[in-house]
Amino acid sequence: MPIQRRIQLIHYAREAGAYIVEDDYDSEFRYAGPPVSSLQGLEPERVIYIGTFSKILSPALRIGYLILPQDLIHRCRELKWFHDLHSPTLEQLTLAMFIKEGHLEQHIRKMKRVYRKRRETLIHCLNDSFPKKLKIFGDSTGLHLVAAFDNVQFSDSMLHKLEESHLRVYPVEKHAINKGRHRNKIILGYSNLSPDEIKEGIRRLTICV
Repeated sequence: MPIQRRIQLIHYAREAGAYIVEDDYDSEFRYAGPPVSSLQGLEPERVIYIGTFSKILSPALRIGYLILPQDLIHRCRELKWFHDLHSPTLEQLTLAMFIKEGHLEQHIRKMKRVYRKRRETLIHCLNDSFPKKLKIFGDSTGLHLVAAFDNVQFSDSMLHKLEESHLRVYPVEKHAINKGRHRNKIILGYSNLSPDEIKEGIRRLTICV
């Protein structure tokens, strides 16, 4: 979200007396352009910031965190206690030491290089396989991107055809509030795929569409 839109959203939250929930699970992996300020950094008292270590480190590490407005901390502590008492102590202590000794920053730098290579492979394969027939969005940050194709509709039959070719894509249309405007767009993830797997996946996609 551009900084101008972020500021507009914050103004709305202030006027409405509302809170914004900012689910930020992969902003550490930014590949182009300057860092974008989080909503929480712009307005700490109107934003509930959610983060997780599952995407950064491992899905097996089921530890997340909240950065809360001051007036919500006590209530959220109570809700946490009623829900599951507390998160596993050993995992939290191990993670805290891992962060304190600088290993988390080293890991992020290493994985950023890995994901950047996979991202570049995916973008190159898409542009090479569909010259002037698609647009790519949301590729500057994260672990996936959106590809918008010309004259292609990702209907249920098309998605079934892709699944038969052992391809899993995620249509933007199913996540959209305004239906009917995004049938030509799909979400393509690349974090758990090797460059060779990405190339093979795009080859199969080319055959299907």
